Amino acid sequence: MSTPNATAGRELTRLLESIFADDLVTIPERTQLLEFQAGGTLDALEIRRVFEAFVEKRWGQALADGRVTDYEKLALRRVIEELSLPDESLPLQLRLALSHGH
Repeated sequence: MSTPNATAGRELTRLLESIFADDLVTIPERTQLLEFQAGGTLDALEIRRVFEAFVEKRWGQALADGRVTDYEKLALRRVIEELSLPDESLPLQLRLALSHGH
């Protein structure tokens, strides 16, 4: 049986996948994310962990073919910016990739 926090974490992950599926965030999507965060089912640390795991998953997808394109970097930057993640919470290789060329 899942704990409420595990269930809420999965729900937040699904929400993130839906929001960033097209690499664009609309105002209604942003509102939905903010409402989830304000809902109190996860605390700030739990939300940040879900956000970090989501970014790591997206980073892994970008690395899957052995080459990270400029578009993939841009999409990752959008995710990081939208989720307000500090640089120190990002994987080192991702920070390095994003710091080169832009």
